[in-house]
Amino acid sequence: MSAAALIRTGFAVAGALAAFAAGPAFAQSSDNPAMYRGPDREQRLLEGARKEGQVMVYSSMIADQALRPLIDGFQKKYPFMKPQYVRDDPPQQLQKMLAESRAGRMVADVLESTSLEVPVRAANINQPFWSPEIEAYAPERRDPQNFWAPTRFSYLGACYNTNLVKPADLPKSFDDFLDPKWKGKTVWSGTVIGAMLFITGVRNFMGEDKARVYLEKLAKNDIVTIPSANRVIVDRVMAGEYALCLDAFLHHPIISARKGAPVAPLPIEPVLTVVSSVMLPKAPPHPYSAMLFIDYLLSKDGQERLRDAEYFPARLDVSALPDLDKIVPHKIGLKENFIDPVKINADLAKTRQIYQELFVK
Repeated sequence: MSAAALIRTGFAVAGALAAFAAGPAFAQSSDNPAMYRGPDREQRLLEGARKEGQVMVYSSMIADQALRPLIDGFQKKYPFMKPQYVRDDPPQQLQKMLAESRAGRMVADVLESTSLEVPVRAANINQPFWSPEIEAYAPERRDPQNFWAPTRFSYLGACYNTNLVKPADLPKSFDDFLDPKWKGKTVWSGTVIGAMLFITGVRNFMGEDKARVYLEKLAKNDIVTIPSANRVIVDRVMAGEYALCLDAFLHHPIISARKGAPVAPLPIEPVLTVVSSVMLPKAPPHPYSAMLFIDYLLSKDGQERLRDAEYFPARLDVSALPDLDKIVPHKIGLKENFIDPVKINADLAKTRQIYQELFVK
């Protein structure tokens, strides 16, 4: 996925947020199941879904690894359903949904993605929803207005080449990245979910003044920028081209290390936590089936399927796989730097300015 393309695409509509906030609230019709909480909710969903018989899911999850097993689990529970899915990166998801909205014919029933919470709402193409499963999720990591619900987390941190870095030399704090011994040996991804997400995280926990001083010092250490996805940066560290990277999604080096690659994760406190979420489009063609699928995705069974696909489930009572669970910050005594998607988007322009000024040569 091109993260830079994601933001260029997604945040082209972010300016519409103010107009959205000032506009009328989405009208809930009496037969719209999205926010229905009555005691017969499950019966209503099942009756409606049986009549619809199908559901279309747009997701950015890896198809063979996660999306198909999730769809299979849903169909096993509801054999009368014929679920379909389209796997795309977030920029393509957004463009597709905008086109469908303009045409007045939404194809997607459910959207599951990363970093689209704000642009989708800004474009006024989704609606609030409620699921009884949401009670199993941390309140502080949910949307209080119910326009999205968390499905999985990603943790951003450092990684290192185990052949090039001795355990005694490992950085233990953000300040350790400033050590001259790492000059020219440290790399990051020149993308919004790479270098710029790192900068956003630093600004969030250090505050503007201290973050500026820190980032100016970091820039003097000649961080190498590669305009590729975070996964590619991990591969370059594995190959021995660089000793450290600053912006790995921490499950990537673990998965590579299982196969014998000389790479390991290095979570540095506070660990930046990124959320992926599920959203409900306005006027989905199969509204009852859409809510039935959202319930399943947020259920324990649905979240366990994400766990088995090597994701970090957002549900509180479902842990990651054992070797991945060892880097979940609060389980290893590290503080998290969780940033609400709205804040990430609001800070983007300033973050981009800092990145361009200090790190683009």
